Amino acid sequence: MSRFDTAAEPRAETGRTERPDRTARVVSAQARGRRPLGLWRLEVLRVTRTRRWLLLILGFPVLGAAGPVVVRYIDAILDLLGADGVTPPENLGASEGMAAYLEVSGQLGMLVALGMTAAALAVDHRPGLAAFYRTRTRRAWELVLPRWTVAAAAVCIANAVATGIVWVELHGLFGSVSDRLILYAALFNMLYLLMALGMVAGAAAFLRRPVAIFGAALMALILLPLPRLWRPMRGWEPSGLGGAGVNLLDGSDTPGDYAAASLVAVLLTAALLGLAVWRIGRREM
Repeated sequence: MSRFDTAAEPRAETGRTERPDRTARVVSAQARGRRPLGLWRLEVLRVTRTRRWLLLILGFPVLGAAGPVVVRYIDAILDLLGADGVTPPENLGASEGMAAYLEVSGQLGMLVALGMTAAALAVDHRPGLAAFYRTRTRRAWELVLPRWTVAAAAVCIANAVATGIVWVELHGLFGSVSDRLILYAALFNMLYLLMALGMVAGAAAFLRRPVAIFGAALMALILLPLPRLWRPMRGWEPSGLGGAGVNLLDGSDTPGDYAAASLVAVLLTAALLGLAVWRIGRREM
């Protein structure tokens, strides 16, 4: 007889019998307590229970999706604010609405995404927790990939929801918009976000504190467009993926123009993740 079966027997010292419903709850609670908390589930709980997802919702769908509305009704907004001396721009279209969204999501949303990922990848920031995690993992990638993947998935979901809202807004506010170009814009923007989070992983390979990791990744993103000063590198430098939606909607670029930059973004992200796994796995606490 297992130790769980004894819960339904009469107690010798009291003469009472446990109620079946209470016994079921006790067995269920014990069973839940025995279930191990996996690394992937732990990272999901880290995002959901700490309410970090609310910052992503604020940075992407809430504030970002307000951009096309502001562009469409800029005249009424300026009149409401009493800005009589300000002349609003004319002939604003879907590309300007997309630009307004990318400006907000590329700044506020990006800062939230970098900060959340930096906090997740600061494995050795607290020595006590670092010892706890390192003594319960067998492979180096278990210290990095679950943390990075869950954070990146949360960022991508928030961005996808915001892009869907902007898609509907562009159709409703500016008329017919190419759905194919919107999908390409969303894909390129997603690759740029993943590359930016890869920069965080690369910074975490050398730094320990979340603030330092965040600052290094942000500085790397700021300096990333410098190779565009050399003309042969302009088609390969991946920072232009973040604003690809604007150029696609106004007709100045085609999706094929971003093929080389997309390839570089994917390879750079994979290389930075590999560096983080290699360095963090061999780092001394």
